[in-house]
Amino acid sequence: MNCIIVDDDLFYCKTLSSYCERLKLNVIGSYSDPVEALGVIAERTDLDLIFLDLHMPDISGFDILKSNPQINVVISTMDDTKAIEAFDYNVVDYLLKPVTLDRFIRAVNRAKERIQGNSAAPISPTATPAAAPPAEKAPEEIYVNVNKRLVKILIKDIYMIEAKGDYILIKLVEGKNQVVHTTMKSILSKLPDTKFVRVHRSYVVNIKKIVDIEDSGILINSEIVPISKTYRDDLLSKLNLIN
Repeated sequence: MNCIIVDDDLFYCKTLSSYCERLKLNVIGSYSDPVEALGVIAERTDLDLIFLDLHMPDISGFDILKSNPQINVVISTMDDTKAIEAFDYNVVDYLLKPVTLDRFIRAVNRAKERIQGNSAAPISPTATPAAAPPAEKAPEEIYVNVNKRLVKILIKDIYMIEAKGDYILIKLVEGKNQVVHTTMKSILSKLPDTKFVRVHRSYVVNIKKIVDIEDSGILINSEIVPISKTYRDDLLSKLNLIN
């Protein structure tokens, strides 16, 4: 699959390029200048997929969508307010930064399904567009079983989760910490992977609550949490780093 990356954030260009390499996608080019990218898109006839940021200097991602309505596009952005507008252009997927590898793989699989099944003639501008898939809405709360009661916990209030044998301790910025009989794997499956990351065999943290990061530890809500080498790269890939 031939693809290009259009994003004025060089860190995310590198991140998506590395993801593409791991999935053996052929990256024709990575462009921080959307004007240059427009020229490449117009010239190439073998382009399968574009990974596109929305907010860039000079022209926006929507300008590129308008000028190339038949090319498969995956949006990658920090803006969670434009999903409905983007799906009006029949984009393949809408990824919120920081983009995880798992989420990236799902987007690529959707693109492959569309490309492989796209044997019909392109839709004309006057045709009625197919219904766009709804944007994914991140959950705002979870319910946990505590002493045979279902207790609601707001996800935004969770700053850390700690493994305690057969239990986990959910630590909250507001409210009472909760001890739940479950596993890390189970609780992680219920949390948005754009906001929570495992940093150690025994710790999961809310990225938004991190205060400081050192080589072997994280300062979060006045607590020091260890970082394991196994999970360090995943943590860094989810941060908005300035190199």
